[in-house]
Amino acid sequence: MKRTFSFFTLLVLLFMAACSRDKATSMEAVALDDIEGQRLNNTDNTEISERNTDIQRKIIKEGNIRFETTNSEKTRGIILSSVKENNGYISSDNASNYDGNTEYRMTIRVPSDHFDRLLEDISRSAQKLDSKNINALDVTEEFVDIEARIKAKKELEDRYRELLKKAVKVDEMLTIEREIGTLRTDIESIEGRLRYLKSKVAYSTLTVVFYEKTASSFGFWHKFVHAIQNGWTNVLWFFIGLTHLWPFLLIGVIIIIVVRRVKRSGKK
Repeated sequence: MKRTFSFFTLLVLLFMAACSRDKATSMEAVALDDIEGQRLNNTDNTEISERNTDIQRKIIKEGNIRFETTNSEKTRGIILSSVKENNGYISSDNASNYDGNTEYRMTIRVPSDHFDRLLEDISRSAQKLDSKNINALDVTEEFVDIEARIKAKKELEDRYRELLKKAVKVDEMLTIEREIGTLRTDIESIEGRLRYLKSKVAYSTLTVVFYEKTASSFGFWHKFVHAIQNGWTNVLWFFIGLTHLWPFLLIGVIIIIVVRRVKRSGKK
């Protein structure tokens, strides 16, 4: 009886020890999970904050300004000097004359961080400001999306190249090479768009239009010469129109000749 009681007591003690050990193990696992989860959350938050810190805003800045000046040649020299000081360049330079007024149109590319200073220098040389417009386009989201797409497509291209090394059948090789060609075309197209965005972000565009008025705003001599030219052109078109009517003119001449002969014969 005592042996049975002792054996039963031993089983109970072993069972209680096993339960306590399982409970401790489970508590330890929960604690480890909490620590791991906290570590992952901290890592994710750190990565997100670092990613947000690394991303710089990508802004495309464009503008145009139009004004009147008393000396167009002097103003043009000031603009060229300011462009040189701000490390920019002239992408187009045109001059025109209408009604005696000389007008210049210049398209300037300048580093984005020098855009405001260049615009301020040019505005100071304006005698009468007609208009000034500045546009800023944020392309950060498109920039990040394009870079992610390029990275994903290049990784996929690398996988296809690894498969191509292991391919044995000819049809498999042709299929993989076709997929690689399609990926390469997509990558080059997307990279072209990325290069365009980088260029627009790095260099801002400013269109400058300035003009100089002459003493006579009517431009009499210009209009007089233009009127003479138009009159001579109209005379030429008149004779050309008559040439198109030559059959009717010929019939009219024949009718006049016949009528005159009939009248003469009647008089005789």
